[in-house]
Amino acid sequence: MTLITYLTKVHFADGILEEALWSEIKVLKKKHPLVIVEERFLNSDISERFFAGLPIRVQPELYCDIPNVPTEETAIKIANLYLSKKCDVLIALGSNRAIDLAKISRVVIKHPNTGLVNFSYTRGGSKLIGQNLPDLIVVPTISGVSSSVSAHSPLVLKSGDRVLLMCKKLIPVVTICDPTVTLGVGKQETACAGADAITNCIEAYVSKSYNPPAEGIAYDGLSRAVANLESVIENPDDLDSRREMMAASLNGALAIQKGVGASKAISSALEAVSHKTLDRGALNRITLPSVLRYNEQSVDGKYDVLRKIFKTSQKASFSEVVEEYFNGLPLAKNLSELGFGKPDLAEAAAIASNELSSITNPRTLNSNDYYSIMTSVY
Repeated sequence: MTLITYLTKVHFADGILEEALWSEIKVLKKKHPLVIVEERFLNSDISERFFAGLPIRVQPELYCDIPNVPTEETAIKIANLYLSKKCDVLIALGSNRAIDLAKISRVVIKHPNTGLVNFSYTRGGSKLIGQNLPDLIVVPTISGVSSSVSAHSPLVLKSGDRVLLMCKKLIPVVTICDPTVTLGVGKQETACAGADAITNCIEAYVSKSYNPPAEGIAYDGLSRAVANLESVIENPDDLDSRREMMAASLNGALAIQKGVGASKAISSALEAVSHKTLDRGALNRITLPSVLRYNEQSVDGKYDVLRKIFKTSQKASFSEVVEEYFNGLPLAKNLSELGFGKPDLAEAAAIASNELSSITNPRTLNSNDYYSIMTSVY
């Protein structure tokens, strides 16, 4: 069985990329896709396979200038290219950066003369997005799975303000998850993707929202990640472990429909104040144990359930268990290693307290709480 239907249509199998891409374009009757792809993936084995999977008469346009966070200016450029070239489908290949940008671009294509601030979640803009957005097919690489089935995307407006677009209509029409595209990925990128999956699963599981199916998906995803991450870091061509880790990432992405928590809020905030390319997995690896300690009295025994997955001493707190596990990953252990200064933390704390992720955290946090958590891992 290679097809999963939960929130959207997901093809998941080894070597499925070419077959699934060809069949979906044929089913959708598309002839002229606009492919949003990071330049680093051009002239790679992944892009060679991708373009080989396009039907013979399909003529793609390319857009490769992908910013760190989707911007309104870039989405407008993509929409103008899509409309001027009379494209009929968007395809995103690569990481979260390309996939989130494609989601935003769909809204601009549908509403070319309306500023994106009008569609922000905090302004109630989700209901304005409407029906019949351009179809979007996504092919995530190792760092793209968490965005490949999600209903939201961060956005930097022309004004420089950062907003969130969130609507189920943003979820891609088709997601193609092929574990073979992650073979050979380096240790650090693999560890980042794994830490991100673990954080998504844990925070979704303990989120204050009520969604039993999502909790089950999160638990399963965490089990797969913990059992396979260390192995795949040491053996990057182990396809069985790669498959399990992509499944864990997919589970985490599906489970966040329940909501996440403070670690994700901090990651978004630090990303907003930084002028560097950041990997949220690396940030989550640093902040999650401290967030778990902060939430400890507000999770109603859920930590006891999750601790069993790590197969460790019951004497250790769950935050200590996760911290010990993360210490074995080849990632930075504090924020200063990533180049942040104390002023960055104060600015990020104010942003994090207003993030949507903060609302579903098991315990309420204000900007002082966020600052305290970040300084504890500085």
